[in-house]
Amino acid sequence: MSWGRRYLGRVLGRNLGRSLLSLLLAALLAFAFGVLTVLRGIYGELFQRVEVQPVFTGIPYARAQKVEASGYVRDACFEYVAQAVVVEMNDTALATVILTNRLDDAIREKVDWAEGWNEEAFFGSNKAVCVMNAEYAGKLGKGLGDRVRVNEQDWLSKLSQNGSPFEPGETLEELRDRKRPFLTVAGLIRGDPEDHTLYVPTEANYAVHCLYTGNFTLDIARYTLNDYFLAAEFRDYAKSIVDGVNENAAFTMDTSYADRIYRIHQLIETLYPLTIAAALLLGGVLPGLTVLHASREISILRALGTKTGKCVGIYTLAQVLCALFGLVLGMVLVILIQKPELRAVWKPFVIYLAAHLAACALGSGVFAWICARKHVLAQLQAKE
Repeated sequence: MSWGRRYLGRVLGRNLGRSLLSLLLAALLAFAFGVLTVLRGIYGELFQRVEVQPVFTGIPYARAQKVEASGYVRDACFEYVAQAVVVEMNDTALATVILTNRLDDAIREKVDWAEGWNEEAFFGSNKAVCVMNAEYAGKLGKGLGDRVRVNEQDWLSKLSQNGSPFEPGETLEELRDRKRPFLTVAGLIRGDPEDHTLYVPTEANYAVHCLYTGNFTLDIARYTLNDYFLAAEFRDYAKSIVDGVNENAAFTMDTSYADRIYRIHQLIETLYPLTIAAALLLGGVLPGLTVLHASREISILRALGTKTGKCVGIYTLAQVLCALFGLVLGMVLVILIQKPELRAVWKPFVIYLAAHLAACALGSGVFAWICARKHVLAQLQAKE
């Protein structure tokens, strides 16, 4: 083993406090960089995923469809609820009919579909069809493919406003069957047996027009905004949708959560390059100051005839080795504590490690060269 290697070992071991200080400094800087890198990735992804949901209430179905086709939104959810609906002429057990374009928000249970039906076909249909609870259907003596009588509670009084609605010899049930709709059971839900809810596709609204008055107006139309940055523009667009509709029409869109995520994302993006610059500056200057503190040792080497380049190389390598072990330690701690996806962080980690080692080598090399270039006798007489 050459004397240079032996002396390098003595520099690292004899000045153990300095070596540990350099190592811990590099570990601290690497840990801070690693944590900020992980947070940057988390909030960058979270910002891209955050959902803003505009909600309209009391707008006509045609306008809700216009919003869906506007290009601003996706995942439209429409709903109109008709309460106190009479099913099979039974006024004692009233049901609820919900006109909707999706079931995933309303039920979690599996739907058993009739032959030729599925969720896509059901919501694309304008026919008088429904999905209902299997137990409730059983109580009514109905199954898949059967037809169920549905009408509003005061249907007879509505039909009698302009005189008797009956045809000669017509019974109440015959009148009802002639003037009010049947719903074909397209699917059954294995859920709560006391659930008296029938789900009808919004496209079939005309088939059950007796359950609402005037134009078909949704209770709620909810969407997901395609792009958070379009929120302000969409607010202006939403005003044109609500304007001219009845006084119950309204629009709401809460962006507070998305705003907070975006502000944090912006703050991290601003701090990230500043943090890297500060870490590299400290990673270069502080090892240099450590070398400067060992200037008398460098002078002794020079007095013994060691060349300037050899002195610079030994003390620079000592600081680089301390920095390398510290950087690896700091990054391992980040991985163990934060548990990021390695494929997402390995590249910035490697780039920072190389940049930090380069800064350390440059800083300690420059300070070692300055010390080695000083006059030997003046250096030996100087106080540390």
